[in-house]
Amino acid sequence: MSTAPKIAAVSVNHNTSAYMELMLRSFFATHSSQLHCSITVYDNGSDDDGVALQEYAVAKKIPILQSGYGIESKNNSHGEILRRFVLDTPACTHFLFLDADICFLEQNTIGSMLTALDQDAGAFGIGPRMSWDGATEIPEDLRKSNPDIQDARLHPCCALVKNTPLFRQVVEEVGLSAVNYLWAERDEYLDTFKLMTRVMRTHGLTHRIAPAMIVHFFAVSYAWDAEEFRQWKAGQRDQRLEVLRAKG
Repeated sequence: MSTAPKIAAVSVNHNTSAYMELMLRSFFATHSSQLHCSITVYDNGSDDDGVALQEYAVAKKIPILQSGYGIESKNNSHGEILRRFVLDTPACTHFLFLDADICFLEQNTIGSMLTALDQDAGAFGIGPRMSWDGATEIPEDLRKSNPDIQDARLHPCCALVKNTPLFRQVVEEVGLSAVNYLWAERDEYLDTFKLMTRVMRTHGLTHRIAPAMIVHFFAVSYAWDAEEFRQWKAGQRDQRLEVLRAKG
């Protein structure tokens, strides 16, 4: 007798409270209660205005737990927090990794990803197509020029993964963090989830991309973008937040 899918979702807030609120609101606006999914948010000592996020999390009974890391930690703590969550959460059939800076667009995105993943014995995980503006997918030429967007790794912005003994072992032994690989003549940066994706390939398991599309704002946790671009992202976020808040 098969077990009904039980998804354990996790996300990390790193001074991204407004983005996190948008992600959560868009998730609940596009998914029914029939999707058995619990969500846990970890917070890296954020000091931005998180009142609206806290209020929404309370209303939806979503725990926001302190990760033990701060916003000024030496390295990106994201992968370590996700690793800990996986190892501490055995009682689920699937893990769902969510970045704060995404927005769901389509009804039942995770449900459709779940169906596609479970029908593919050769896939360990699946992610959606990504858009910057919510209307068009990131162009193929740009994806090919930067395969870390989704081709070379399962991107953790919205990643559904089967909870298998193999995946848990890889997470325990290898982890989910970014690493620098030192070849004899060059260095190679493997972003979050990329080393794990490569290890899973050695077992004949790959990741898939589903037809469903999401908005991904990219890199909002750190001040890497020009101020004008950061403000554009924030404006897009706030427009979407206003619509979802009005819906309750």
